[in-house]
Amino acid sequence: MTVADLCGEELVTITPDEDLDRAVELMREHSVRRLPVVDGDEPVGVISLSDLAIERDRGSALGDISAAGPNT
Repeated sequence: MTVADLCGEELVTITPDEDLDRAVELMREHSVRRLPVVDGDEPVGVISLSDLAIERDRGSALGDISAAGPNT
């Protein structure tokens, strides 16, 4: 099996100037946990569910876990 075998047909992306609410909307609508950020045809980053949890509700369980440093 290859990575391509596991990929979905439609790539859902967002642009850097979009609002965080739009990112949440897209992630819910397409049931994705990560959203590639593209500027034109160039990938410039990825926003994740944990990024949103930290930004929106750092005190939530997911926000707290996501903000924690690595285990040593």
